[in-house]
Amino acid sequence: MKIAFASLILSISFVALIVMTFGNNYRGLFFIDTSLALSRYEPMLSANQTIGTMDDFVRKRMNFFDDSLSKILDSLSKGKLDERNLLELLNMESNVARHKMLDSARLVAGAKIQNAYEQFNSVVASFGQQHGLEILFGTASNFVVYGAKGKADKTRDLLRYMGVEDE
Repeated sequence: MKIAFASLILSISFVALIVMTFGNNYRGLFFIDTSLALSRYEPMLSANQTIGTMDDFVRKRMNFFDDSLSKILDSLSKGKLDERNLLELLNMESNVARHKMLDSARLVAGAKIQNAYEQFNSVVASFGQQHGLEILFGTASNFVVYGAKGKADKTRDLLRYMGVEDE
């Protein structure tokens, strides 16, 4: 009887030790809705606004360039110059100017978006460290790496951490 009682006490102690060990160390798998978080993240909003402004500028410059080209071609049609050589030159210049304008806009836009993503990753890493999360999955293009909403969804906590009001 003493052995059975000692065995029962030992088993209960072992089960309690296992529950305490797993209960303290297991924090679960968590995720954030990256689309939602990025749509409210100020550096990303700023980058998108800058890109929109650049798009408008490039569009206006392209229209201006096209109008100028049309005027030159119109005046050429009334003159007696060698039209083939001049048209070839204008066409080459047009393609080079357009390429340079679009390429510089693309480079600036890419740099701004990359910088915003790097800042976001830094904020998320800091958030994870502060909350003791070893792994924090994200969603992208409606693809959930892992998440079951509820306790696993840390998006609202991240938004509060970033200083963004939750709607």
